[in-house]
Amino acid sequence: MKQNGWSDLNLNHVIDYIEKVDGKIILGIDGFIDQVWQVIETRISKDEYKIIDKMRQFGEIIVNRGGGGMANELIKKRRSCGGFTANTGRVIGNLGLSPILLGMYGKDAVDPIFNEFKEKCTLINVGEPVISNILEFSDGKIMMPYLKELLDFDWNELVSILGYENLKMIFADADIVSLGYWSNMPGFDELITNIYDNYLIENNTKRMFFDFANIKKRSVEAIKETFNVLGGLNNRIPMTLSLNEHEAVLLFSYFDEEITENLEQVGIAAASIREKINLDEIIIHTPHYALAASKSEGTAFMVQDYCLSPVVTTGAGDTFNGGYIASCLNNLNISEKLAISNAATRFYVNNGFPPDRNQLIEEIKRLTEKLS
Repeated sequence: MKQNGWSDLNLNHVIDYIEKVDGKIILGIDGFIDQVWQVIETRISKDEYKIIDKMRQFGEIIVNRGGGGMANELIKKRRSCGGFTANTGRVIGNLGLSPILLGMYGKDAVDPIFNEFKEKCTLINVGEPVISNILEFSDGKIMMPYLKELLDFDWNELVSILGYENLKMIFADADIVSLGYWSNMPGFDELITNIYDNYLIENNTKRMFFDFANIKKRSVEAIKETFNVLGGLNNRIPMTLSLNEHEAVLLFSYFDEEITENLEQVGIAAASIREKINLDEIIIHTPHYALAASKSEGTAFMVQDYCLSPVVTTGAGDTFNGGYIASCLNNLNISEKLAISNAATRFYVNNGFPPDRNQLIEEIKRLTEKLS
């Protein structure tokens, strides 16, 4: 297994890539409006209060009130657009790559909350966005979306809204196609198979990228059936599956493996699972490291500069994904891809917004100096 790659990173090569990278990226198919809240533990006065800072603290309060009830006041932290296409598209758009966002942004017209994307991305609207209430803590978040629009969405719906020939033009010459989130879309297998068969099989598409999100929501049988589908498609277009640490723990358990503190063993297990499901890459990203198992390059990891006081955590995983997708447009090795992805994520959680190209380069320089 390739060890922490910061000390061996070809910094000039990575910088040159970031400065010159270009390509056609398509992201789909969702659209979320996030209503983000903080939970108050104690109100001291009209303008003073103490929030519940940690998820564990909130969980302990819930457990201790079991059998009764609880009523904790909420304060609105922000209202923003979210989901895979928005959060990931924001990253790629900030890097100047003008992705196509195929998603749910408003039934009759694009909701103004998505207007920020009109300059840096191309929005293609296919329906009403999901409303997601989020309880945000300094170490994580609790997301509670109402998903009916996504649950009902399938291939026939996509074609009826946009038309077969229009979709063909949208997907023409796509370098990378990425769909999230599998866990929210019962029609995922049908969608991806039809997109592949109808629009990508004759393209020179370089990669397909997937974030399944909360895989616990669906059965083991469902995810293994999806792996059968993607494994077959992987023979023509290389596929990447991205997992956060919680998703990785669950997926590993499906194959009688486990996530431990021994990254060498985690790499061996990830490589074994990757081979079983016949995908080109499995990526695991955590607040402390990112690890990849690649068919052609073996396994590698890059440590992360853990952020003790993040400005924001919601969207951190999507920011990693955006950095990774942007790194797949040309010939970077797996460690260089992880370096770009970690740098994008670290900048985001520390600043509250994703980096542009210059900011990403400066963050990679900082991490290289600190973590080598």
